Amino acid sequence: MPLEKNQNKLLLLQLSEDNTKVFGKLFDLYWEEMFIKAKTILGHETVAKDIVQETWIKIWEKRKTSQIEDFEAYIFTALRNNCYKYFRDRKFSVNQLNVIDTLHLATEPEIKKHYDLDHTLNQILEAMNGLPLRSKQVFELSRFKHYSNDEIAKELGISKRSVENQISLAIKSLRHSFTVLLIFLLTL
Repeated sequence: MPLEKNQNKLLLLQLSEDNTKVFGKLFDLYWEEMFIKAKTILGHETVAKDIVQETWIKIWEKRKTSQIEDFEAYIFTALRNNCYKYFRDRKFSVNQLNVIDTLHLATEPEIKKHYDLDHTLNQILEAMNGLPLRSKQVFELSRFKHYSNDEIAKELGISKRSVENQISLAIKSLRHSFTVLLIFLLTL
């Protein structure tokens, strides 16, 4: 979900001040979408994970010196460039690089034109309502309120292992619910 302009600026300021929780929040928010785009470009899951990880490492390393206005545009441009560098360093032929250049990856404004993001949020909330109550509680505390697994276990009076299991079950269920949606967004 794209960040609002003011939220974007606040998070970037906190990131530049070494706030690891903000970095973790941004990572959780964008990692999966970045992975899907990298995998689409590269066609290889392991390489895509490595490129996404490398992109996040560079973001952390440059957090104090980067002049970022739009974080989402910045990370997806950095990701695309890192994918291209991977191909360049592998000495791909001019024809292969030309094919890559012809690939069209949807940008945020294009996605907004073609798909109602409020509708997507409603689908996420609806999918979450389909989760068992305990899974939903644990997932909301973990992903929306950014509680640690220990904090969730203490708050709900359950074991840390139960928290981990509930998060895992919730993620699997939500992934299943959104497979079609992600395929749709990738084909815009």
